[in-house]
Order: sequence, then C-alpha cells, then structure tokens
Amino acid sequence: MSEMKRVLRIRDGLAITVGIVIGAGILRTPGLIAEYLGNGWLILSVWVLGGVVAALSTLVLAEMAAALPKAGGKYVYAREAFGPVAGFVAGWSELLVSRAFSGAIKAVAIAEYIIILVGSGSVRLLAVGVVVGYVILHLGGLKVGTTFQNITTAIKVAVLLAIAAAGIAAGDGSGLIAPPTVEHASLLGFALAYQSVAFAYYGWEDAAKMAEEIRDPGRSLPRILIGGAIAVAVLYLMVNTAYLAALTPQEMAGSELVARDAVQGVFGNTAATFVVVASLLILISSGNVNFLGMPRVAFGLARSGLAPKIFQYISPRGTPVAGLFLIGTVILVLASTGALEFLIQFMMLVAISVDLMVLSAFFRLRRTRPELERPLRVPGGVWTAGVTIVLYLLILGIIVGTQPGLAVGALVILGGLGVAGVATARYSNG
Repeated sequence: MSEMKRVLRIRDGLAITVGIVIGAGILRTPGLIAEYLGNGWLILSVWVLGGVVAALSTLVLAEMAAALPKAGGKYVYAREAFGPVAGFVAGWSELLVSRAFSGAIKAVAIAEYIIILVGSGSVRLLAVGVVVGYVILHLGGLKVGTTFQNITTAIKVAVLLAIAAAGIAAGDGSGLIAPPTVEHASLLGFALAYQSVAFAYYGWEDAAKMAEEIRDPGRSLPRILIGGAIAVAVLYLMVNTAYLAALTPQEMAGSELVARDAVQGVFGNTAATFVVVASLLILISSGNVNFLGMPRVAFGLARSGLAPKIFQYISPRGTPVAGLFLIGTVILVLASTGALEFLIQFMMLVAISVDLMVLSAFFRLRRTRPELERPLRVPGGVWTAGVTIVLYLLILGIIVGTQPGLAVGALVILGGLGVAGVATARYSNG
C-alpha cells in the first residue's frame, strides 16, 4: 500500500501542531534563557521575537502548503522551487538533524522526569524504553497515534494554563522589577537565547507534513498552521510572565524545570510534584508527534526518488513502517549523548539555515508557478515574505558571528547533504 488516507480533521491538525511545539522547549529552556540574558524584560522580549518570527513564517509557509498539499512539508516546497537537490537537503536535514535531535532531547527529558518522580534509575535505559514505546504505539496506525495526541494535547494546554494562572495570581512580579540594562545585553547571549526560544517554537509547520492525510487541505491546512502558531505564542507569553511573577531571573537561571520551582515557591512540594507529573505528560505528547510526522517526510522523499523505495511502504494500518524504524533508530542513538545545550544550538543553526532556503521558495514559486491554485495568499504578499527573510538573515548572521565553531559543523553537515543530494539526483536521472 502506497497511498495515504485523508482522515485528519482541523482539530487533529491543531493537536499535532500544538503537541509538537509545546513540550521540551517551554519546560527546559526558560532556565537556560534566564542564564543567558539575566533580565525579565529581555527574556519576555526574546519570546515575543520568537513568536513574531514563527507567525510570519507560518503565513508564508501556509500559502505554499495550501498550493502544494503533499506529504513531506518543507522539502516539497524546496524541491518544487529549486529542484531535487534542495528538496533532498531540506528533507534529510529535518530527518537527521532537526527532528531527530529534538526527539532525542525529549526522550532524555522524559527519562529525567521519571527519575525525579521515582527517585532513581538510568537516564539512558529509560530513554531507550521511551523510544521503543513510541515505535510500538505508532505501529498501531495513524488513528491510534492521533487519538493519543488529541487527549494528551488537551491535558498539556490545561496544565500550562493552570500554571500560568497560579503564577500570575500568587506571584509578586519580582522577575520584572529590574529594567534591562547594557550589562544584560550581549550578542552571544541574544544568539543563545534566541536558539533556545526558536527550539521551543519549532514545529509550527509540522501539520504540513501530513497534508495528504488532512481532509480538504486547501481550506483546513492554513487554518491549522496559523491557528496553531497564534495559540502557542499566546500560551508561551502567559507562562513566561507567570514564571517571572514568581521568580527572579537569577532564581530561574540554570533550572531544569522552572515551572516546578515557580509553583513550589508559592504552593509547596505537593504542587511541585504535580507539576513534574504534568510536565511528563506534556513531554510524552510532544515526543509523540516526532514519531507521527517524520516517517511521512521519509515517505515523501522516497516517492520523489530522494530516498530508498522501501520508505514508500504504508502498512494496512496507515503507518510508514520503514520511516518509523529509521527515525526511531536515529533518535535512540542521539538520546544516549545527553548534551542538551549543544543539541539545541546545533539543531537550531541547521534548522534556521534550511528554513531560510525553504521560505525563499515563496518568491520563486510565485514567479515560476503562477498557475498554481492558491486557496490562501499571504496578507501583504511579497512585502510580508521579504520582512520574514530579512529577520532570518539578521538572526542567522548573529548566530554565525558569535558561534563560528558551531557554524563550521553545520556547514559540514549541510554540505555533505548537498553532495549526497547531487549524487542521488544523478542516480535517479541515470
């Protein structure tokens, strides 16, 4: 079987978007960001910037997604605009870097939170068990995976809203008393903080990978993408305001779970334990979508001749089995490193670079494929897309300029994928 079933509704797509975006980022990165910036207003500012970039990116991507509703998401738009090599780089960088790294971070975090609850255990062994559990779940088929996602997403949104309300109501605003000063500002601090924020927002476009399984994609997909991005941005700002209402940036700095610290300081240990359990559920929901969306990128790559044909096989229950085993294996290997900050920084440098290429496809598709039916057109047209590209260029320039060693590593990976893409394209044409 090599055809996908259109079974996903708008609410399923929103659950997938919110499910993968809200997870390890909002739980794990606030302590890192507080350490990088050291001021409450700067912390909120970088979260606002991340939301603006995500919203603009979503608008640009939504037009392409509605015009080209095919499984695979970003790689489809890169391939249609710039050819098979660009499609290969976009697709495989997501599989092997962006989503594999984020899946590994989530698996390790789940293992850490289990240990916090039970008091002992091996992070590596538990992380392996988490990955194996996800693979088994998704072998049950798409319907099983999306039902699980809808339930856990509803739980996570309710929990984060409760944490936000409690922190804002009971806190004294101590984290927002001091105004930002020159001593708090540095380009490296901004770059590291933005990479963490971008990681927390990453996944805003994930529903596009499942375009061939969404009912009426031309109408539904833009609503899913834009609605999901707005919902996440609002929730993130509420939660970070709550953190800063209860804690100072110095108290947040370095914490592995700021939500627990904020609630513990106001409501005590029982409430803190509840937050750990809730955080575990949030991570489980978020990690689930890595295994839901990424096998379908492998499916799309294979169908376009950019991956072995075995990745086209869909089980009778609707699962791209080979892609599921591939992403499971890569995540399993990465999870054993435990280098959280490096994984976030490297992942986001590669992801931002690839996203810049993908979003640039908007201009080329407007010029070379004017005949495409576009159920949604970007408000502001090329001006909105142009502002988005300029923001990406500025942010990428700061990251590369402040972290040249990381940039060299990212260049090696992307260059290697480019060479592999050229070889694959020649083989397919030969």
